[in-house]
Amino acid sequence: MILLRILIFCTSVACLIAGLTTVLSPDVNTIFIPFVVETVPQAHFVRSYAGFITATGYLSMRFLYSSSRVQVGTVVLYIVSVMMISKIFSFIYEGFTAFSITSFVIGTVFAISLYVLQKNRKNQLDYNL
Repeated sequence: MILLRILIFCTSVACLIAGLTTVLSPDVNTIFIPFVVETVPQAHFVRSYAGFITATGYLSMRFLYSSSRVQVGTVVLYIVSVMMISKIFSFIYEGFTAFSITSFVIGTVFAISLYVLQKNRKNQLDYNL
């Protein structure tokens, strides 16, 4: 079991480093991407995917050190939220395209919907106790 924990820890750290480096650096062409990003739409996609990798690393690390059960909606909310944050960095570094704005708006509405539904479920659970 300890070897599995070490493997998950190392993979989580690698995901966090790779994701954050790609999201936060002005140039998305880092050592973590096996191809050259040349267009703005590619850069937007790579940063969004790097947000997903970052969220996966964080959630894996949280899974290792937390004993509480996390609901599926919360996990999806974390992933979408980090991807939206990476989209903001994409707007800063690459600018705006119609597709990136549309996907940002859809992702933001989706994240807000998940949050509201999650809070509504928690309130219902609290009243039923």
